[in-house]
Amino acid sequence: MTEYQKTYIELKKQFVATNEGPDSVRALYTFKEELEQSEDQQAKEVLVDVYDLLDFKKDAYELLCQIGNRSDKKTLKRLGTLKDYADNWGNHYALPKPKTPEEKQKEKERQAQLGLPAFQYHPNPLETGAFEESADGVVCDCCGKTTHIFYTNPFFSVEDIAYLCPECIANGEAARKYDGSFQDDFSVDDGVDDPEKLDELIHRTPGYSGWQQEYWRAHCGDYCAYLGNVGARELRALGVLEEVLDDPMWDEEQKGMIRESVNGGHLQCYLFQCLHCGKHLVWMDFD
Repeated sequence: MTEYQKTYIELKKQFVATNEGPDSVRALYTFKEELEQSEDQQAKEVLVDVYDLLDFKKDAYELLCQIGNRSDKKTLKRLGTLKDYADNWGNHYALPKPKTPEEKQKEKERQAQLGLPAFQYHPNPLETGAFEESADGVVCDCCGKTTHIFYTNPFFSVEDIAYLCPECIANGEAARKYDGSFQDDFSVDDGVDDPEKLDELIHRTPGYSGWQQEYWRAHCGDYCAYLGNVGARELRALGVLEEVLDDPMWDEEQKGMIRESVNGGHLQCYLFQCLHCGKHLVWMDFD
């Protein structure tokens, strides 16, 4: 047994024992990055296992295609299994690496360098897919200026709008000009008494895209920050699964559904965090 294999076995044990906890996921990512720097055949063989465990199915399949012995029946069988996952999943369902405070700060700095306005109720709109980047640029329908970052999620208005820049969302001009909104004001949690907060949420905050009608959670008298789409694996990796289940919104049957949810599956969960106490909450819907 190689040292690479010994390390992988130990990390996998920790991963299983902690129920895919955040520290074990970070450790696997660190190991993955080390293996990716090596040209050793034995390192590449273990890297296939690490990719597979973290659900980088496309990467696992492509690497095994490069290094695998196709005269070996076990290798051929594994290639067939990975090919099915790679074709259907790609790397879309890869377990995310929990971010350190330093990494989160770097994200904020990058957004500032790009000139992206700060949205307190949707702090990472590039990461969640609410905005996309364009090297060539597109023309914002609202202000007529060329933008290299444009909005991709729902905007509810009579007119059909192709492109909106972040600035026209942040200053409310897009909502004003087209008498539109980014979130249905009836599809939000109760408990927020300040009408200015609702105005900011529906008129000056990029929305998210759900299977059904998007719903926004609230806590501590304010709307929460939307963090992105998740399933049970992502919630475990972030260390917040039990936290989101501690919520009077859900009965025992619904909690069971959240425990079994798969990101991108028929039941989709959406993660939020309270701006004041930091508690994590989810919303879920079906396709």
